Amino acid sequence: MQKEGLSAKARRRRIRGYALDLLRNRYPSASAPAVVWLPDRPPWGTELSDVEVLRKELLGVRLRGGKIVLYGHDDMDGITGLFVGLRVLRGEGFHVIPIVPRRESEDYGLQPERMEPHLREGDLLMTVDYGCTAVRGVDWARKRGARVVVTDHHTLNDPLPAVHGMVNPQKNDSEGTVLAGCGVLYCALTAVYPRWEDDDQLLAAVALGTVSDRVPLIGWNRYLLHRWSLIRRDNLTAGLKVLMDSWPGEGNAWSASMVRHDITSTVGKGSGSGIDRMLNFMFSNDEDSCRRSWAEMSKRSMNRGGVLSKIVRRAMELKDPQADAYGMVLVKMDEMPSGMGGTLASKLCKICRRGAIVVARRSDGTFTGEARSMGDWDMARFLVSLKDRLTSAGGHAMAAGFSKNGGEWPELRDLLISHMAEFPARPVPRPHIDLTLRELPDPRHFLCLAPFGPRFPPPALRIDGMRYLLNLTGKPNWCISEDIGE
Repeated sequence: MQKEGLSAKARRRRIRGYALDLLRNRYPSASAPAVVWLPDRPPWGTELSDVEVLRKELLGVRLRGGKIVLYGHDDMDGITGLFVGLRVLRGEGFHVIPIVPRRESEDYGLQPERMEPHLREGDLLMTVDYGCTAVRGVDWARKRGARVVVTDHHTLNDPLPAVHGMVNPQKNDSEGTVLAGCGVLYCALTAVYPRWEDDDQLLAAVALGTVSDRVPLIGWNRYLLHRWSLIRRDNLTAGLKVLMDSWPGEGNAWSASMVRHDITSTVGKGSGSGIDRMLNFMFSNDEDSCRRSWAEMSKRSMNRGGVLSKIVRRAMELKDPQADAYGMVLVKMDEMPSGMGGTLASKLCKICRRGAIVVARRSDGTFTGEARSMGDWDMARFLVSLKDRLTSAGGHAMAAGFSKNGGEWPELRDLLISHMAEFPARPVPRPHIDLTLRELPDPRHFLCLAPFGPRFPPPALRIDGMRYLLNLTGKPNWCISEDIGE
């Protein structure tokens, strides 16, 4: 870790001039703003909740000769987290069975029918990016005689499931609350098994899951992304090499939205997307097969892009005007292709520069909602605060979802809109200004601060009353914009 620490310090020493002025303005109370921007290794072994419980449960299942059932989430954060769990736990000699839910047909939570073929008395049920609201599923697993440890990063709200351990930074409000689900599992498992901390494959997977999940690129995540920037490509599987070859930008000069556009959207979500094959893809060492698979995913992504363009146009026509008045996009879509609700919400969020909720109805009559946010609107708290009226709800500040069994759309619409008026937040973010200068500097002065993303947007300058935002698409340049940049 000494070598890594020196490299972090070396990168911080490159921060000077306009870049250092920007950090001073973003962290006005910090005596060393560059250290706040890129911290040293966080103490996740002591700051994350229930890491010692996880250690004891792993020892216990080994002594019992049981297996681990690892229940994930069917998005990029969950799949990369499953990769982390499988690589470490199988590497430590455990028998591990992964379970990936299907959100187009299943409610949020741990589904007994998915666990029933695999989970036995004495086994350990572990989750990744999942489970902190799964009261029914945890009760079922415990009655079956299994031990349960949840690893998650989503917002906690009573009643919590009766687990044996819950590794969730929200539990003790640690600085790790910025972590994605894959990051929580990586930090917890490397605290138990330190020899995996420098594993390049884990760091590549965590970087992709973190950026894909729209979590803040600050604090612990900034540290993990710095570690990822130092990985040795020769140590990666063929699948991970293909993903890293597709990473946009040069060096650290990229933004989270660029990665989501070039990689996350290419994989996609839902039936027929690449998410179903991504776990095997990341483990594969067959480079020819991986490149053929990636080309196929890219082709399908282009086709989905055409479909998405039509859906976006239709959604813009269907925006609810009353929700608009509260600074929120609310759309009820009569037809929604599998896995596209979250992508549509993200697009609407970016186009309209405000939070967005997209609602659809499954064939069984269940309403499902995908929500994305900007500014200081905490989408998970907004939806979870309606838990008594919804069937399920969960997520984090910038990305959340819900389901509601039964009822009609006007009733659900009125519920959401009336709550918007009561919720104390600004769903429309205010464009930031970092520095006021007399003339535009060379944009390369700021590339040392990249990557940019949620809670750490690209630099914005005011010159002669105009606002200029750093644009990393193509050659770095300045553009006149009121967009916050992420």
